[in-house]
Amino acid sequence: MRSLDRRSFLARALGSAAAASLAFSARAAPRREPGGSGGPLGVTPLGDDLLMITGAGCNIVATGGSQGALLVDGGLEHRAAELIRLVLESTRAHRIGVLFNTHWHPEQTGSNERIGRHGASIIAHENTRLWLGRPIEVDWLPKPYGPLRPRARPNKTTYTTDTLTLDGRRIEYGYMAQAHTDGDLYVHFPKEKLLIAGGVVSNEGWPIMDYRTGGWIAGLVAGYDKLIQVAAPDTRIVPANGPLLTRADLQSHRTMYFTIYDRLVKHLMKGLGPEEVIAQQPAKEFAAQWGDPDRFIDSSFRSLWGHFAADA
Repeated sequence: MRSLDRRSFLARALGSAAAASLAFSARAAPRREPGGSGGPLGVTPLGDDLLMITGAGCNIVATGGSQGALLVDGGLEHRAAELIRLVLESTRAHRIGVLFNTHWHPEQTGSNERIGRHGASIIAHENTRLWLGRPIEVDWLPKPYGPLRPRARPNKTTYTTDTLTLDGRRIEYGYMAQAHTDGDLYVHFPKEKLLIAGGVVSNEGWPIMDYRTGGWIAGLVAGYDKLIQVAAPDTRIVPANGPLLTRADLQSHRTMYFTIYDRLVKHLMKGLGPEEVIAQQPAKEFAAQWGDPDRFIDSSFRSLWGHFAADA
């Protein structure tokens, strides 16, 4: 394996980026709205007065409380009114009291405006709050997202881990560092053995590797390590999209992502560009289960540049 000095690395990386970005974006299919956001909302009881709501863009977990319902993620904006009605009817709560944003993406923060105007606590990592205060431009959205108005931004943030008590129920939440963004949180109901993983975990195709807002492929692997550490053997895992997972599923996913990461680093050290790496098919054996990996490989490879450019 030959090494690259800083000058040659950056020259290759930037040169490849200019050409490959145009070529890849021209042939890549537009990103669909995830989570079946065009159909009716669905409610799945999870026991212990916990519900999972699907169809609003991501998996949403809700529970009632004497001071209002609690939501983990809020779905897309155009489903917000419908979602809030369903939550209040299903939990018999009079208002939404707490909303977690597991990260800044539109599928997680689309209800912030409606919920925030009524004085709810919106909890997120500090980086998520900062992103939502500015226009965010990423290649998988058709236009910039945000900034959200001040009342729609998180008003309680954490840098590491914290806890919340809702009518005697303990809820733990924590930071997964630079995983698929730089503001990913998990939310854990330890007694109920339910762990909401946010956008780091998808069970419905490849996750977004949002390198433009701090995510990177090694951080994704580390995010899985954190979730595996938090989960008990019989903990149920709520991914951003798709059916529930087990701790064993997390371990299997983690092995896959580490395999891809290791291959991408080796291609990077050879001086390859994104299109050349995609042609090497570093996720070939996983495509039958997870779908076309090209967009994930492209963004995951680009996510390495800021971490492996020596002295940059």
